Amino acid sequence: MNARQHELRLTVELRQVNDAVSCIFHSLLLHRTLAKFQFSTENNYTLGSLGLKEVDCDHIDLTYVRVNSEELAMRLDEDVRQFRSECCSVAERPNRPRFLFQKQRRQSFGGWISGAATEDSAIWEQWKLILDVFRVDSNDELRRMRHTVADSLGDLVLSICTKINQPLYIPKMPSKSLVNDVFETRFSDCQPFLFQIKRQAVPTLPQKPSFTQAAFQRIWKDVLS
Repeated sequence: MNARQHELRLTVELRQVNDAVSCIFHSLLLHRTLAKFQFSTENNYTLGSLGLKEVDCDHIDLTYVRVNSEELAMRLDEDVRQFRSECCSVAERPNRPRFLFQKQRRQSFGGWISGAATEDSAIWEQWKLILDVFRVDSNDELRRMRHTVADSLGDLVLSICTKINQPLYIPKMPSKSLVNDVFETRFSDCQPFLFQIKRQAVPTLPQKPSFTQAAFQRIWKDVLS
């Protein structure tokens, strides 16, 4: 199976990392989560209700919608906090998180090992997020970043909606005995498709100069030329 691969890129100030990553991750899961399955027989089921919640970003002028599940939110918060911690660390290189949707694939082998079976994960969709992170010292610059990043992040969310709603492959609805191969069932109030969040180490990005520093650099370049 060839996994669909999508790449998202965004430039943010360090204090905006939590908001940006949370917004993107929750936007992905909003379209890849179902209500809890209630099976009556092996192949017959009904779906419960799935609530939605609006979240206001702290450092970006944007409000996004997520699945109203505190358990799912806590699960994502663990990865978001770890990613931001790595961005703050001078000694460690920042990472590029990847969001992988997958299903368990069962393989049976005949011959001498009659009936033996193994399981591995077949990734069917992959989202790579590349964050260019830098610091600003001026409150005026940070206020400008609140607006500019909101526009860019809003465009990314719309792009996610467009791509994720195309009529492409998603795993078919499983029977009761196979539901754990397709969905994450540990949450009490929702059932997202199985997913992983991985981080990929990349070389440390150079610090982006502030608007004031960039202006002085241009002035000195003109003076010396």
